[in-house]
Amino acid sequence: MVNHTGTTIKFNHILHDEMSSFFTLKPLPLAPEFKSKYTDDKDKSVHLTSEYLDCPKTAGVRIGQMDFGESMVVHFGSVPPAENYSIPILGFTFVFASKFLIAVLDLHPVLQTEEYTETYITPLKSLYQKYAWIPKAEGGRSEVHDWAKQYDSGYALYRWCDRQYLVDIENAFRDYVHVFCQYIQKAEPIKDTAMLARRNEYLRQYRYDYAYKDPGSSPLKAHFGEEWGERFMKDFLFAP
Repeated sequence: MVNHTGTTIKFNHILHDEMSSFFTLKPLPLAPEFKSKYTDDKDKSVHLTSEYLDCPKTAGVRIGQMDFGESMVVHFGSVPPAENYSIPILGFTFVFASKFLIAVLDLHPVLQTEEYTETYITPLKSLYQKYAWIPKAEGGRSEVHDWAKQYDSGYALYRWCDRQYLVDIENAFRDYVHVFCQYIQKAEPIKDTAMLARRNEYLRQYRYDYAYKDPGSSPLKAHFGEEWGERFMKDFLFAP
């Protein structure tokens, strides 16, 4: 999407390009109402488009984009692990508006063990430190909401910042996705049944909380209706 300043927003393209360099991504069936939707037949000011892609060892790459004319564009997505895998969940939301840029990016751990932390979380520290210099905008939120803290890796990129840092945020996203793809490549199925049960319970609670508590659903519900917005969240973005 190109806004009135001529700036191209390309987070979803970065995700697609980076993951495609590692894996063959194939389209998965997606309900037409989720693929493309306008506010209504008469009002075309807000447009939602989504993609659902197959990727090895994941439960599918789910990405979306909301265009608000020339005022704002939102890119968002979720890539959870496939059954029997414990790869972290890649979750992101990027908001590019007329006066600010919001970045919410993390690899959410799905297990809490020392080995898991060493394998998937500790390596994120260097990425977090690499982009810690990006200044936060005055008055913007500086951390995730309380309900979401239990899912935080501790090395999330969470920024309300000036639009001039768009390229830096894009580079950060590219780096996080690159590490995520390396995790997918190396991942092996879970063989411990107790550990798999813990992972499944975590994912059940994660999906529920994000489907019903994530403030990112507010624009969906505001423009497409409460019922439709809720269905999009639980039946697509955070579906099993």
